[in-house]
Amino acid sequence: MANNNSSYAIAGSIYANYIIESIALIVIMQFSIEISAQLNTDIVGVGYVASGIGFGKIFLMFIGGILSDRFGRKPFIYLGMLSYVIFFIGILFCNNIHVAFVLAIFIGVGNSFLDTGSMPALTECFPCSAGTASVLIKSFISMGTLILPFIVTLFHYYDIWYGYAFIGFTLCLVINALFLAPKKFPSITTVICGNEGNSNYFIGKPNIWFEGILLIVMGFTTTATFVIILQWLPVIAEKGIGMNAIESRQLISYYSTASIISVFITAYVVKKVLKPIYCIIILPLLSAAILIMFLFNLTPTMSLIAAIGMGLTAAGGVLQLTLVVMQQLFPDKKGFAVGTMYTLSGMSFIVIPLIVPKLAITNVSYAILVDLAVALSSAVLGLIVFSRFRKVIDMSKI
Repeated sequence: MANNNSSYAIAGSIYANYIIESIALIVIMQFSIEISAQLNTDIVGVGYVASGIGFGKIFLMFIGGILSDRFGRKPFIYLGMLSYVIFFIGILFCNNIHVAFVLAIFIGVGNSFLDTGSMPALTECFPCSAGTASVLIKSFISMGTLILPFIVTLFHYYDIWYGYAFIGFTLCLVINALFLAPKKFPSITTVICGNEGNSNYFIGKPNIWFEGILLIVMGFTTTATFVIILQWLPVIAEKGIGMNAIESRQLISYYSTASIISVFITAYVVKKVLKPIYCIIILPLLSAAILIMFLFNLTPTMSLIAAIGMGLTAAGGVLQLTLVVMQQLFPDKKGFAVGTMYTLSGMSFIVIPLIVPKLAITNVSYAILVDLAVALSSAVLGLIVFSRFRKVIDMSKI
């Protein structure tokens, strides 16, 4: 088992990787002007390239988890880091849109390997505070999306080649890999404290083919709600409202700041005020309300409000709370829950870049309308699950 100092060092390395991971997820769209010029394509072509991320995510999430349990966490963290390096360096020399698509797949591959290695490693490093260690991942992911727009703005202002940023990200990964090399990871058989694994709160039998399927679908809808804003709010603000390129990209910084704050608010609310089953209904409804206001008031001020509001409601851990609900309903299928929900979550990174760009070109309001429909779908699915949840679980015991 890793000693306490080693555990903190491993966690620090993992969190640093998540900053780079979140940058990689949106870097194609943030540097879309430079990348589209290099690939001799338009915004739809860049959307096609970005959709490669989702393919890498969904194809390797299952196998990554299985192999991580067999061969340990460290190799898969390194495979994730290597995948990002392949993208960051490879894209600098790429002039073909289809090759760029393949390189984008490596972002998704890196995401899958990093998740399947890092998430278990954190709980094994801190078995008595696994929940806290895991929820902090979300805040470091938000830090990356907060930092990147400032980097893009700086590069645009001084007319610096975007490749230097990609080389910088690569150097961060290399330094982190060297730092992590001597660290000894805890045993993969480490027991997580507080994981009772009992089912004494059941008063009925859950149906995996009904509420189970609905929760899996929510893996897609809860992710797609914030993916549309994360990747396309700058385009909506620039093309539909007339904001300049730099101001529109900085909206993502406001979104990310709100999402960081939301992680801690949501953690407190779930612990002290509301059960997760209520949150997976309320948060999508709040997102829908914000999107309705945005749809009927396309102004720079409302763009800022939408960025902050969606950061607070859509990016504050709705997917993670949906996963908690599924694990409450199906405690003997925790691995299945993670694999299926995160696979559907990954599919949103494929579907959204293929649909939204075409809508945004026709009318940016259509992109907002799609996001509204997705958010409302999450709320409706959550309500149906809630009706079943009350019938099979004693609410006073969870």
